Amino acid sequence: MNSNVPLYLQIENDLRFKIDSGEWSAGDRIPSEKELEGTYNVSRITIRRALTELAQNNYLIRKRAKGTFVKNPSDSNQKPSYTVVVSFTQEMQELGKKPLTTWAKVKKISATENLARRLHVKVGAPLLALYRVRGADGEVITYSKTFIKYHEKYSLKSEDYYGSLYEYLKSFNIRVNEQTEYVEAVDATPELMKLLNMEHKEPLLKRVREISEFECDYYEYSINYYIGSKYRFYVKY
Repeated sequence: MNSNVPLYLQIENDLRFKIDSGEWSAGDRIPSEKELEGTYNVSRITIRRALTELAQNNYLIRKRAKGTFVKNPSDSNQKPSYTVVVSFTQEMQELGKKPLTTWAKVKKISATENLARRLHVKVGAPLLALYRVRGADGEVITYSKTFIKYHEKYSLKSEDYYGSLYEYLKSFNIRVNEQTEYVEAVDATPELMKLLNMEHKEPLLKRVREISEFECDYYEYSINYYIGSKYRFYVKY
């Protein structure tokens, strides 16, 4: 575990991913506090705090004399993969390609129940929503939707997000260091085909990422669609 992050928060995050990924489904009884103590090798107090936070955020419900149960899982049934956080810009540069953003839109929105849970905010809290079409060497590769907690220091000018988001965040001393994600193949909808300038229908890679930096209270949720014939997914551990 990361010694710079409180133990209860690390455990809370791990349990949350089990729910969001669908590993634990609605109505499932989760392991007892004693079992979780053994799994994470921490005190009962630490486990209880993690469970309390999850219950307060509508992930779990406690039933007296019965146990603790999953309340609201996400709709994903993929198990998460923990990988090194690498931006699209960095991915392309490592492949010897020149990254580019052909279109970007940023706006301030209110958190839905789903986004509130993923970003650790209250429903209705302000979020920054970033939509971008990106590519490399002159061709479009991906369309992404990224959501983060809104701060007044963040720009609402689309032109400020044509470069790497993580390089932009460094100006606020935010350096992301935790990532969980899953990848699946999906059909290209007419809307996605238009955004990605696709002339012929072909499978897309859908990459869902949850990224964080605990010390700065930074959480990010993104959904990315890649043209399957133009993108390879590399995993770094």
